[in-house]
Amino acid sequence: MRSTAFAPVRIIYVGVSPLKVIVAVSLAIAALLLLALGPRADEDLPKDRVVIDYWEKWTGNEELGIRDAVDDFNRTVGAEKHIYVRYVSTSTINLKTLMATAAGVPPDVAGLWDNNLVQFASLDALEPLDDLATQHGIDESTYMPVYWKGCHWNGHLYSLISTPATIAMFYNTKIFHENADRLRAVGLDPDRAPRSIDELDAYAKVLDDIGPDGHISRAGYLPLEPGWYITDTFMWFGGSIWDQKTEKFTLTDPKVVNAFKWVQSYSRRLGKDAMNEFRGGVSGGATNWASPQNPFLTSSVVMIQQGPWMANHILNYNPAMDGLKSANEENLQEPLEQRRKRIQWAAAPFPSAVPGVNDACYAPFDTLVIPKGCKHIKEAFEFIAFINRQDVMEKLCNAHSKNSPLRKVSADFLEHHKNPYIDVFEKLAASPNAQSVPQIPIMPEVGDELNNAAQSIALLQAQPEDALREAQVRLQAKYDDFMQKRRARNQ
Repeated sequence: MRSTAFAPVRIIYVGVSPLKVIVAVSLAIAALLLLALGPRADEDLPKDRVVIDYWEKWTGNEELGIRDAVDDFNRTVGAEKHIYVRYVSTSTINLKTLMATAAGVPPDVAGLWDNNLVQFASLDALEPLDDLATQHGIDESTYMPVYWKGCHWNGHLYSLISTPATIAMFYNTKIFHENADRLRAVGLDPDRAPRSIDELDAYAKVLDDIGPDGHISRAGYLPLEPGWYITDTFMWFGGSIWDQKTEKFTLTDPKVVNAFKWVQSYSRRLGKDAMNEFRGGVSGGATNWASPQNPFLTSSVVMIQQGPWMANHILNYNPAMDGLKSANEENLQEPLEQRRKRIQWAAAPFPSAVPGVNDACYAPFDTLVIPKGCKHIKEAFEFIAFINRQDVMEKLCNAHSKNSPLRKVSADFLEHHKNPYIDVFEKLAASPNAQSVPQIPIMPEVGDELNNAAQSIALLQAQPEDALREAQVRLQAKYDDFMQKRRARNQ
């Protein structure tokens, strides 16, 4: 699941080794962070094993899933090879990992977000994993192409995946069927999801519930609900924000501009004030996302753009949408078709704006890396390789209600997954139209700039062309400065 990107450490603009600069300028701060905030476990450690420290960002059910995997490793492969994983969940893991690496005391394994990968690699803060992966038989035939490509930068493998996702559409089938006559009256099919952006807009208009005064009681669709992937909308419009060959930002590409014009069209149609009132009231806004007040779970929003983990939220916070009285009634051994018949929702590819382009999607992932200076590289990779075993990966991804990054998945994984529509997400991951996060060394800043532009566009505070052009100018200047300093320190 995507988390808010942290503000990038400004060392990328210094003309000497960024890690040395952190040490020279912030060693005291780093030491304090490590002592006061740095993760350390206090369990009794086995005397006959190499202890590797694994820092991870997850909490809740996701943490329970990875803790289970760590325990499995320590009982099996770890016991056999005399390795023990000391696992700790910690906040702001990207900043802490970078600071610990700078101070020379990194964890052996860190669980980062995909948008951190190229940034860390460009700072020479990661160990390349090419040889270790080859020794363990992990190569491009192991992974879905979109994920294998996303784990590389500048010709080297810098990570493997803990859990991935693809972003699709969830829709409320009960509301679709309750409005079947209205949908059919305008030529829409209540028994399926929209298959194009134009169809999505048409479904949304029919399913909106708007009073004479403009008050919104229910929204068919809102780009800002929850809005996590609003900055990636260009992927469904055939656009690109980055030209790798020229190393230039392309935010003013007409396809990118059209994507944000579409985002803005909902604010214009529904009214900015009415939409803001709805999001702050009936929908509950972002603060109510992981709760029974989630706007999709309350039927306040009929269609949403989300990852496969949404099935977990439905089960835990509104089991009635799954046709159950409580989450404890869920029976994963029940035949898949029977499960689909009793639930009141479904999942489908988020529609493309480009005619003839099917199964377009954004494919984010959580990543496992070995920070530079790790003292137990070989042992650390043993754990990463274990997580990437098919049986272990399927167990972890099922616990997180996510698809697998691997090319091979078992029939049991598809038939008895916590998400009864996991096949939709697997198909999207295999699609040639799937895209991972753009591989830009200043990607966290790109995300911040795009999010600011998207919000101003959606709130009718700026025209898409103007907001994107201004963001492009700022980002290009930052990237050019970054590259100039990087070249200088490598001379």
